[in-house]
Amino acid sequence: MALIHFYLYICPMKDKVDHYTICFIDNCPLHKHCLRWMVGRYADPSRTVYLSINPHNPLVANDDCPQYREDIRVKMKKGFVNIYYDMPGHMEAKIRQQLIAKLGRKPYFEMRKGQRLITPEQQELIERVIRANGWEGPIRFDGEEEDYLW
Repeated sequence: MALIHFYLYICPMKDKVDHYTICFIDNCPLHKHCLRWMVGRYADPSRTVYLSINPHNPLVANDDCPQYREDIRVKMKKGFVNIYYDMPGHMEAKIRQQLIAKLGRKPYFEMRKGQRLITPEQQELIERVIRANGWEGPIRFDGEEEDYLW
């Protein structure tokens, strides 16, 4: 059971090393619960270059670090292919246009297909747009997963 827990919660960090801003500041008061520092533990010591936090910046490595990412897992929605199923066509087109304008075209379609998880803030935005356009019915996402707010 402990091995499964380790695999589900820690191993995804290995995948982030190459494309996530990481931190190597061990004396930061927030490092024990910071995703950026945790991912940094998986950095290959033989490499010379990584995208990382500047340790000389006076804004980082303190209790108000703007780069801090807390290691909490949240419920994310996954996909909304059928979200428009019961809506009238004119409402669907208007909502789709507004969501693409707010989320961006590529992120919108990645979220819709379930290729990109939808954060709680994005879920609220989607609901606000849908409700602002007069839809009172249910808002159904395709699934749900727990993940970090990278």
